[in-house]
Amino acid sequence: MVRFENVSMAYGANEVLHTMNLHIPEGKLVVLIGPSGCGKTTTLQLINRLILPTAGKIYVNGQDISTVDPVALRRGIGYVIQEIGLFPHMTIRQNIEIVPKLLGWDESRRRGRAEELMKLVGLDERYLDSYPANLSGGQQQRIGLLRALAAEPPIILMDEPFGALDPITRESLQDEIMDLQRKLHKTIVFVTHDMDEAIKIADIIVLMKDGVIVQAASPEELLSDPADEFVEQFLGRQRLHGGRVETVRDLMQERVVAALPGMSLVESVALMERKHVPTLFVVDEERHLLGHVDVEDIQRCSRAKGTHLSDISHTQVPSVKPEDSAKETFARMMQEHLDVLPVTDGENRLVGIVTRSSMVKSLARAVWREDGHG
Repeated sequence: MVRFENVSMAYGANEVLHTMNLHIPEGKLVVLIGPSGCGKTTTLQLINRLILPTAGKIYVNGQDISTVDPVALRRGIGYVIQEIGLFPHMTIRQNIEIVPKLLGWDESRRRGRAEELMKLVGLDERYLDSYPANLSGGQQQRIGLLRALAAEPPIILMDEPFGALDPITRESLQDEIMDLQRKLHKTIVFVTHDMDEAIKIADIIVLMKDGVIVQAASPEELLSDPADEFVEQFLGRQRLHGGRVETVRDLMQERVVAALPGMSLVESVALMERKHVPTLFVVDEERHLLGHVDVEDIQRCSRAKGTHLSDISHTQVPSVKPEDSAKETFARMMQEHLDVLPVTDGENRLVGIVTRSSMVKSLARAVWREDGHG
């Protein structure tokens, strides 16, 4: 989707990027992170030609962007910044509709898109006729994201979008961007200085230093196989082996969304939407694990009347025990590409779950608990 080939960027004698080669795959959320001045924001600005490289080429969908009209290029790329940048004299609807209007969308299409997007992030449509000053910081940042999504661009650039928000709102928006990414599969390039945030949301983390990419890898690979001493020091990996996370019990979530096998598919969908989960675990009255159902399973069978969870659940469910090694469970989830594993006791009763994202986050916190990073 986006490719840097031998890209350098200098301001006079100050070279900000040194011969960068980077591939950003389609549909992935790629986080740029590193010490201040490492070139994160510069990389972002080069993608939509806010600045021009001193040397090298940048390609979007195989096309050299130096040959593309910059205005047309930017209208096809969403951009979200920390300062949000909503126009205070415009209503929320007008803010969201700016790019579609510039692209010549008719009023009916623009209005429908704005209302669709509001539903996507759970905001009441009545806010569309309000002004930014009437919304909280978190709500304004959601509108900034919706504005970036309005014209359905394949690429979204996000420059520390949640940096100015309080921790609770920030956590909520991180969850929201992950949920949106699961639904929309956009190519997102996200700049942050917060390693905890990067570990939580990224498909790929690009760790930079002094204008050079030191390592580009999944969060799991970055933690388990750092490229060099700088990465180890940045993560504080030397504490991973002597950390406090040793067993599944240390990091499992005890709150599990489970349902009885007789629950209807309509009820199941409502429960999953209410709890914001993509998977339901099927249990009996005594919470013995019987199987699991994903939202895709329910969607495939949604028109079959009288269907219950027991009719469509997968009964072969891999699981782990609370006393199992966290390290081995982590490796297993990576190897088998598992997003979630149920945790059962000696009698196969469901007592919790471990998820890929929560496991990485917990391990990461153990890594830099005393480092001061993030």
